[in-house]
Amino acid sequence: MRQLIKLLYCIGLVFVFLACDSKEENKDSSNTESIKTFRIGMNAEYPPFEFKKDAEIVGFDVDILKAISKKVGFEYTLHHMSFDGLIPALKAGKIDMIISGMSATNERLKQVDFSIPYYEGITLFIKKKDNHSITNKESIRGKRVGVYIGTVQEQAINKIKDEYSLTVIPSDSIFGAIMNLKTNKADVVLADLATAQGYLAENPELIGFYQENDGSEGLSIALDKQKYSTTLTQINEAIKELKTSGEYDKILQKWKLR
Repeated sequence: MRQLIKLLYCIGLVFVFLACDSKEENKDSSNTESIKTFRIGMNAEYPPFEFKKDAEIVGFDVDILKAISKKVGFEYTLHHMSFDGLIPALKAGKIDMIISGMSATNERLKQVDFSIPYYEGITLFIKKKDNHSITNKESIRGKRVGVYIGTVQEQAINKIKDEYSLTVIPSDSIFGAIMNLKTNKADVVLADLATAQGYLAENPELIGFYQENDGSEGLSIALDKQKYSTTLTQINEAIKELKTSGEYDKILQKWKLR
């Protein structure tokens, strides 16, 4: 009888240990999804997507993020940094998510997971109105082209710079690229269409003369690779809901993107 009791006691201990291990495994496996307040990285120099107004970061992306967070159920804090530093900051664990007018490209997909697109990316070619030598894409051959570092526009122009004999003039902000054009340090600037429209409105001496798809799937939200699969699925569903409910159209209209 004693031996039977001892045997049953040992079996009971085994089940206790197994249950504890199982709980620890479940805890570990869900650890990456346990964040309730996400640190959101963005470059707040990119109107109308994100920019600073009275010390507050506002814009189309901020409103999209706000709407998504309500549907998914998370809080967030906004963190301004250089555009080309966003993915390195994500990989280093300094931020948890990026929403910053970022195009989902194959190159970036090697490092991050992207949501479904929430906005189509279009590149606009800009010049001075009085520059009559540039009329289309073919006529930029041999010219100085300004781009914002880290953008798909920079990637696109670097792919054709040898073929078109271009001199690429990089800037660390879209404002810097526009200033290079205005001060004749560049002949052409490539920028996202929505962002460019704001600068064209403020600078009547500039004009867009050609546009094309930016070569990406569209503007998307980025999360670290294979770290927030459940959250990513929830974000995708939220984006779909925003578009079908009409809320998305209202945000587009608010920021004059439609």
